[in-house]
Amino acid sequence: MGTLNNDPALYFLGEIDSSVTTSCGTASPATTTATTQTGQTTPTQTTSSTTTNTRFSVFSQLVMKTKETLNIRFIYDVTQTQGRIDPQQGFILSGGLFGNTVSGTQGTVKWFNQGVNVDQSISGQQTLSFFNIEVNLLGTYTPGASSTNLNSCNTLDGVNCTSGQSATQCFTSDNRTCLVQSSSGTASVNIQGKLNCNAPNIVPQ
Repeated sequence: MGTLNNDPALYFLGEIDSSVTTSCGTASPATTTATTQTGQTTPTQTTSSTTTNTRFSVFSQLVMKTKETLNIRFIYDVTQTQGRIDPQQGFILSGGLFGNTVSGTQGTVKWFNQGVNVDQSISGQQTLSFFNIEVNLLGTYTPGASSTNLNSCNTLDGVNCTSGQSATQCFTSDNRTCLVQSSSGTASVNIQGKLNCNAPNIVPQ
């Protein structure tokens, strides 16, 4: 991906290791558009409808060849060419040769033609086999590595995970409490670069 803030001391390769990154993430519909088609038959009228998803919440946990882990959630809109990272969860980059942590909830993601291989007809969560995106992320630099084996959970208060329904989600390492974005970092860091992920063992759903 390149340097962080153009500082060679904060350089990391950013090349995804496909041997340990089992998938490129998951995508869940954020908005659906229903298209209804009506056909006339005799003696009754037949109505059929199809549902097309246009916006997806994408969550990816990517391991780099230099062992850094990037957890990122962003909104993918098939009608647009770019979107923002999730304002609640955002991203966390940590570990590896980089050896430190950058986290934040600001940034943009750009994609190209067929940049994210979502199936618009799937109404539930689906696993992604590839994407080609460009990120521009703004976060806070904190010395030392944090836990990189993160999941996503529903939360009502931004502190604790809940088993109930919630419109808000957070990163978690124990499925009990949210990993709160650090506000005590020593510097603001800008991460820019391209992410090309390919998980050929994922079977299209």
